[in-house]
Amino acid sequence: MNLNKFYLFRYIITAILVLPVAVYSQAYNGYTLFSPNNSRYTYLINMNNEVLHTWSHTKSGGYSCYLLEDGSLLRPALSTNSSLGGGGEAGVVQKYSWDGSLIWEYTYSSSNYRTHHDIEPMPNGNVLLIAWEVKTAAQAVQAGLNHSASIWPDHIIEVEPVGSNGGNIIWQWHFWDHLVQDYNSTKSNYGVVAGHPELLNINEGSSRSGDWTHINGISYNPDADEIVISSHNLDEIYVIDHSTTTAEAASHSGGKHGKGGDILYRWGKPSNYGASGTQIFNVVHSSVWIPDSYPGEGNIMVFNNREGQGTSQIVELTPPKDDNGNYILNAGSAFGPTSPTWTYSASGFYSNHLGGVQRFPNGNTLIVESTSGYMFEVNSSGSVIWDYNYGREVVRALRYAPTYSGILLNDSIDADDGLVTDYQLSQNYPNPFNPETVIQFKIPVGGIISLKVYDNLGREIVTLVDEYKEAGTYNVTFNASEQPLSSGVYFYRLVTGNKILAKKMVYVK
Repeated sequence: MNLNKFYLFRYIITAILVLPVAVYSQAYNGYTLFSPNNSRYTYLINMNNEVLHTWSHTKSGGYSCYLLEDGSLLRPALSTNSSLGGGGEAGVVQKYSWDGSLIWEYTYSSSNYRTHHDIEPMPNGNVLLIAWEVKTAAQAVQAGLNHSASIWPDHIIEVEPVGSNGGNIIWQWHFWDHLVQDYNSTKSNYGVVAGHPELLNINEGSSRSGDWTHINGISYNPDADEIVISSHNLDEIYVIDHSTTTAEAASHSGGKHGKGGDILYRWGKPSNYGASGTQIFNVVHSSVWIPDSYPGEGNIMVFNNREGQGTSQIVELTPPKDDNGNYILNAGSAFGPTSPTWTYSASGFYSNHLGGVQRFPNGNTLIVESTSGYMFEVNSSGSVIWDYNYGREVVRALRYAPTYSGILLNDSIDADDGLVTDYQLSQNYPNPFNPETVIQFKIPVGGIISLKVYDNLGREIVTLVDEYKEAGTYNVTFNASEQPLSSGVYFYRLVTGNKILAKKMVYVK
């Protein structure tokens, strides 16, 4: 059976046998954002796999894309002014408004450096970018490389957007500042690799020329102020400290952990730093933190391609830490854990490169089998409960809740359009209102009901209902004059069990 027929067959069988409507009800409600790889389009689909919104772009790209809280779209794209090329090449980051207008474009690309692969929007409005930087053969040999070759070690920059096409680099970190080697004893970074797990061996890896580490995923943990990145070529993930200054990030001291920009934690291939232990990753992508308050919060998830093995694997791991939040490493051992906290794999699930993964608040996991463009959601037991086959290469996808402000701020999408729900939340009436408005909701079964009002920054204003309600239709009056509110947009959200519905309303004094 050829590959195309295989995926068609699997899609049909899944639709018929695995995904009845009752199973769909277990899926995490929301809207899924994705961009076909190397394309000029981004799509937002609902739970019925209907395209609700499309962005058209001026440049090809699409390795990853993010819907921001203001409803704008952030994506990497291809530059045209660099001789540096390879998998995931970019050089540009773009920001589009909801209506498709290009509102910011920043270029970090030349003959000596170029961004590539993933990007990461930060809570402060800045963006983290992965980039190559060229080191000549002479520089590489001086640093202890055991052969003469130009290499492109990765670095990370944090960019503060300025105007429509500017940016300030306010923080940066370079692998080049954290190297060790045991080849040339005359060099300053000579040492026993096994004694320096906090440093990267410049002679590790099969290529050791050009795109050496091939970092492909980046994720920021705002609670820990740490960054995790994944390396295709070295079969490892790395955690570094973002609490450092740029000067500290280039050193071996400073920051919250006191280690400057040295590697705080690494996992996947212990032999890279001279430790014994089992190699888990064989090509790895999409290293992401599980957010606070989600099942597995603080853990790291990755897409383990297992190149050449025919079956990929999703891996969730729990890095061991002490009471102060420092990563534990016993002398002479590999970083723990010895085995993952949770894994997913299945017959026929395989992407020899690329890959995406996201954990949802209800414990389900979104997986992107990138090379086929097959996206699916599994619960904690590994049962597929939603899927969508785009049919061509898709690197990443992200699902956003109906209550996410980037969704609610856009009138073209109803907050419950195409979601799996038997519950109803009506538009408040009157709207706009002053000072009173009525909110109606309908529930098909009894349960604990929460109805709350929030401002446009997500801060809770008032709880209107928080009690058990029998099945039925209810009208609740909200009197804005009882709160110190100014004119503006507010949101009301209905929560019962695992159902969440939300709408926006306008208060005019």
